[in-house]
Amino acid sequence: MSSIPYEIIAASKPFRFLVGPDKKEFSMHAELVARMSKPLWALVNGEWKESKASIAEWPEIDEGTFVRFCEFAYTGDYKAAERFMEAPPTPPELENGEAPEQGYAPAAEEEPEPVAEDLYTPVEVSEIVNEILPEPEPEPEPEPEPEPEPEPEPEPLPETASKKKKKGKSQAFVWHFDEPVIEPSPPTKKDVMWREFQEGVDEEPVHRRKEEPNTDPLANYSEVFLSHARLYAFADCYDIQPLVGLCIRKLHRTLNVFELHRGARATDVAQLIDYSFKNTRGGGRKQDALRSLVTTYTACHIEELWPNLYFQDVLESGDVSKAIIGQLLRRVN
Repeated sequence: MSSIPYEIIAASKPFRFLVGPDKKEFSMHAELVARMSKPLWALVNGEWKESKASIAEWPEIDEGTFVRFCEFAYTGDYKAAERFMEAPPTPPELENGEAPEQGYAPAAEEEPEPVAEDLYTPVEVSEIVNEILPEPEPEPEPEPEPEPEPEPEPEPLPETASKKKKKGKSQAFVWHFDEPVIEPSPPTKKDVMWREFQEGVDEEPVHRRKEEPNTDPLANYSEVFLSHARLYAFADCYDIQPLVGLCIRKLHRTLNVFELHRGARATDVAQLIDYSFKNTRGGGRKQDALRSLVTTYTACHIEELWPNLYFQDVLESGDVSKAIIGQLLRRVN
């Protein structure tokens, strides 16, 4: 990193890592690795057999995560995984394996059928609650109110002396009404919660790449999210606090511009939630930063995420459901 003199890094011996189940070998400067955190200093300079052999096996770390760790160690930044495009839905006439008629081609003027956005239908929080709570007894219908009596027409104002002198001219009486002032409705607690989420995004230096919104509902962002989460879990395990904070900031900015497309991309978020709770520690005095981030985002968009079956399976975990309900309470009036 920039805080370490380059002559010290360049003069240090190499330290090898066997990464992943295939034990692919990578090498880094030992002094650079040691200065990342106390656990890594002990790995490089301790009395372990790995320290004496200058080699460590990390079979539980995937290659992509290790490469991003190396990139951060040498540059102070890393690049997330790329999104990938899913195939469009199969046309109805091909779903049963039937071959199209010879010469078949869609008409040029036909507009493409809607894709992905219509996979799920967003629901309101009240609908989710109504599935659990019993239906209330119907209230008696109120008696109809009597129709109001018509107001008498206003009498014209008496003519003034100056008007009486003008013969043959009459002026019609005109009513003047002030236009009603329509006050904007106050923001809902959901709006306030989402605005706080957006305002919590930390700006990064100009030279770093900005996250772009996903305008195509066929763009799969699951690996984009998971690349941040995996690197966060790795950095948290080895107490690399600068990298921990960078992972959270990058993921926060990505979620800030991420579009669920009416629930079509809900699975991408559900996979992120699932991984985050399975690979981080909970139950401490301070809530894990990754868990806090994803549960806050979930509470802001529960209406679009709820119909997704993968998301509902993730909610079977007690830790996940408890954390999300805790955030949803902020939306209760």
